[in-house]
Amino acid sequence: MTETIRLARPHFDEAEEQAALRVLRSGMLVLGAEVAAFERECLAALSAPDDTSAAAVNNGTTALELALMALGVGPGDEVIVPSVTWPSPGNAVILRGAVPVIVDVQRDTFNIDPKSVAAAITPKTRAIIAVDQFGVPADIAMLRRLAGDVPIVEDAACAMGSTREGVACGLAGDVGTFSFHPRKVLTTGEGGLVVSHRKPLMTRVRTLRNHGQLEPGLFREAGPNARMGELEAAIGRAQLSKLTEILAIRRALGERIRSEIALGWQQFPQGANVNYQTLGLVLPMPATGTRKQARDALVSALRAEHIEANILSYALHRLAPFASHAVNSARALPMAEAIVDGGLALPLHTRMTDADCDRIVAALRKHASWALGVRDWWQ
Repeated sequence: MTETIRLARPHFDEAEEQAALRVLRSGMLVLGAEVAAFERECLAALSAPDDTSAAAVNNGTTALELALMALGVGPGDEVIVPSVTWPSPGNAVILRGAVPVIVDVQRDTFNIDPKSVAAAITPKTRAIIAVDQFGVPADIAMLRRLAGDVPIVEDAACAMGSTREGVACGLAGDVGTFSFHPRKVLTTGEGGLVVSHRKPLMTRVRTLRNHGQLEPGLFREAGPNARMGELEAAIGRAQLSKLTEILAIRRALGERIRSEIALGWQQFPQGANVNYQTLGLVLPMPATGTRKQARDALVSALRAEHIEANILSYALHRLAPFASHAVNSARALPMAEAIVDGGLALPLHTRMTDADCDRIVAALRKHASWALGVRDWWQ
């Protein structure tokens, strides 16, 4: 029987087993030495400046919520969010009682379009969330030039290990957030991280994540229980010890598949070194039918060949929680819609073999022959 090539698999071995056993034997399960060490080791992996600090939390969505809370985002405020993303950034805004203002993305990188951001800024704009989409660095420097002093939250959920001009994703904005979900390059099962060089902001994040306690028994404000557990942190430390190996394997696999077949791959900006968290592409408009119909047919055909392809992402302005806001209800974001309708994600993980790559390339040549060599998928 043909084995299915999974979309994603974590890079686990005995190191994670031993890490979990170490915690179980210690009897300390929450906010102990493992969490503190994981925070330090994440900063080291990011080559973060000495003035940067980190707070490990229970997941990446919580990291975004805490970042917005620490920035003072609340009812009546607006936060600019790219349309192409998992709903977490928009959800975090709504959960603060603020309005998510959805903007379009760039055709090549699938990242937030700085020009669209500049056009969406109003006196109510309190923050901008820039997603490093699928591990590809967003243009934070351009956003900064166009947005002035509006705080930028860099959602680097998918971007652990990616850099631009030598700067790690997550460090370019005013505050950065990461996710360690099982589909990510580095996973703790569930988990997240907030990083920033702004000390008052990080003090508040650390206070908020632990029921609003600045120190034991000193409750400064209402806060959630957003703590990372010791088990997750220990697994994360084992993952960090292998991050260089994980990145090398993923990059080699991704570059091989992309180089062997000419499709509408997500593009990388100059100076970027990406982690290949997702191997994503967009199909051109077919001769008949819609882009979405062509994408769905290709996903079905690949799955029939035991290749676990999937849709690429979502267009937030089409989803009910975001379209319900008047600022988004009548907005057409053509680039986001084309990317979401025609986008698919292909398997990429460290357990894949050369034979798996051959199967993926052969299946694409067979089922997407009509899309091969199209110089610009947008046309």
